[in-house]
Amino acid sequence: MKSQNSVFIVFCLCLTLGLVTAFSVFSRYFGSGQNQEIRLTQLQKQIDKENFEKELLAYQLKDIQQSVASALPSNKKLQAQTDLKNFASALRKPASESELDMSGAMFERAKTYFTDKEFDKAISEFRKLTEQYPFSQHNVESRFFMAECYFVKKDYKSSLSLIDEMVSLYPDNELTGFILLRMGQISEINNQYEEASEVYRTVQKNFKNDKLKAQAKQLAKNLEY
Repeated sequence: MKSQNSVFIVFCLCLTLGLVTAFSVFSRYFGSGQNQEIRLTQLQKQIDKENFEKELLAYQLKDIQQSVASALPSNKKLQAQTDLKNFASALRKPASESELDMSGAMFERAKTYFTDKEFDKAISEFRKLTEQYPFSQHNVESRFFMAECYFVKKDYKSSLSLIDEMVSLYPDNELTGFILLRMGQISEINNQYEEASEVYRTVQKNFKNDKLKAQAKQLAKNLEY
C-alpha cells in the first residue's frame, strides 16, 4: 500500500512539474510575441513620423521656391535693370542716412592712427571701413591714406595695388591724381624714369586742380636733372 502511495505521489509531482514547465514555455512564447508586436508598432510609428517630416520638408521647399520665383523678374533684361537701379540707389544714398553707419567715426579713428604714424593700425581701420561700408563717402580717402601708409612703409607693391584700385574706381577724383604722383615716385625708385615722366604728364593733362598740376610739373622737372 505504501508503495502504491509513493508511486502516486511521484506521478503527481511529475505532472505538476510538467504543467509548470509547459506554462513557463507558453508564457515566454506568447510574451515574446507580444513584445515583438509592440516593437513593430513602435517602428511603424517612427517610419510614419519620418515620412511625414519628409513630406513637410518637401512642401516647405516647394513653397520657398515659388516665393523666390514670384519675387524675381521673369525677364532677364528686366532683372538686370532692377539690379542696376538698386545699385545706383545705394550709390546715391548718403552714408549718414543709416543709423548703424559708423564709417565716419572709423575714418576719424584711422586718421588719428595715420597722424600718430601708427600705420599698421591705420591700414587695418581704413580697410575695415571699406569692407563694412562699401558705399561710404569716406571710401576714396580711405584708399588714398592706405596707399600712402604702404608708401611710407616702403611696401610699394601694396601701395601700387591700391593706386590701381583708385584709378579703376575713381578715375576723376583729385585724390586719385595725388596718389598717382606716388606711382611716379615709385617708378623713380625703381629707376623707371620714362614711366615716371609719363605718369607726371598724365596727371598734368587729366586733372584740373592747380596744386596737383604744379606738383606733377615740379616732379617732372626734377627728372630732367
